[in-house]
Amino acid sequence: MPRNSRSIGLACDDMAAALPWRQALADEGMTLDDWPWTSPGGPGSERADALLLYLARGVTEQLGRVRELAARRPDLPIVVVCRGLRELDHVLALEMGADDVFDAALGAAVAAARLRALWRRTRMADAPPAVPDELHFGRLSLLRRERCVLRQGLPVELTEGEFELLWRLASHAGEAVSRQSLLRELRGFCDDGPDRSIDSRVYRIRTKLGDRNGAPQRIRTIRNCGYLFSPVPE
Repeated sequence: MPRNSRSIGLACDDMAAALPWRQALADEGMTLDDWPWTSPGGPGSERADALLLYLARGVTEQLGRVRELAARRPDLPIVVVCRGLRELDHVLALEMGADDVFDAALGAAVAAARLRALWRRTRMADAPPAVPDELHFGRLSLLRRERCVLRQGLPVELTEGEFELLWRLASHAGEAVSRQSLLRELRGFCDDGPDRSIDSRVYRIRTKLGDRNGAPQRIRTIRNCGYLFSPVPE
């Protein structure tokens, strides 16, 4: 199977009616594996990228099968195809666990396009959030790639451990971050004690950022919790 090919598990209540779809979807670059109608976990179940449920005899009679498949393989996108779909058929199939429902009269090209859109959305949902390289708060900038902090355009001299701590707090700007979570994340950089190291490091960062009593502080102490980085610009 080509690297960019997709494998579709095909389950249908009338194989003869579904035969034209096999060749049409193959022409769209997809490979079909038959799933025995009575055994949802049949051949191809482990490598399929989606399940195409072709219901030649109508949706209403097979709602139990849709629900069974969705419960057995919640990780697998399920697409229901049927001719003469009514509005109620769409609603019931989706409520039973189908990820998409469309009329077979639309043709395999439409089915392939909708499958690709479904995979695209799934891939985007599963992708980890992008990690920014820079954080900016008014006249304070943190540049992760350069491991550099600028305040009013001038560099702030921080140690590696101080930069990592400041970056983690700034990445959660406006949220309180507990000492325990900071210790877990930064344990590889802690070299000045297991418990007070975070407090000591915050003190040094505050001094270097110019945080003073009576002035707005970038890093605030949250009682019985930890610290909060204020996103309010200077």
